[in-house]
Amino acid sequence: MANSEIDHSDETLPAVGPRVRYLRRLHRLRLKDLATAAGCSESLLSRIENSLVVPSLSTLHRLCKALNVNVAALLDPKEDEICTVYGPNDRPRYTRAAEEGDGSTAEILTPFAQHRQLEGLLLEMPAKGPMCGPFQHAGEEVGYVLTGELELIVEGEQYRVPTGHSFFFLSDRTHSYRASGDENCRVIWINTPPTF
Repeated sequence: MANSEIDHSDETLPAVGPRVRYLRRLHRLRLKDLATAAGCSESLLSRIENSLVVPSLSTLHRLCKALNVNVAALLDPKEDEICTVYGPNDRPRYTRAAEEGDGSTAEILTPFAQHRQLEGLLLEMPAKGPMCGPFQHAGEEVGYVLTGELELIVEGEQYRVPTGHSFFFLSDRTHSYRASGDENCRVIWINTPPTF
């Protein structure tokens, strides 16, 4: 077994594998992409994601660096709490600039859990940024625009959603979005099931 990776048995650490997979998908990275960025083999990364191996501390740090998160994002016990409260600076935060080039950020409002039924995000998109998407997947989506204006395209229909307005659509309809106007757009965005 490479380095100090160990077989998964009865460790007291939370299972980091599903969290690594979740974050990799959140960043829209293939297994190969993350393995290369973290300096490990695809095989090792697959075993980590499937909770067959507990990563060494050095591998854990390299994975976190590649995912642009701190180690707490993988070890955060908040999923076990009865009620999770995040302060303004406590929410896991992800920048999607590398993957989509749009400079948007996503703050996670719902703590990680392998069988979570919905996902809450606070998205911030730069003014006049490029279109994100198109996306199409199972589920439903609802959002509320906090600031700015959202341009939302669903099944080829364009919608302008200004501050204070909300939207809803079925996620299996092809959709894209971006900030329009002269200011950044901040949106509370809820998906069910989690798909981001």
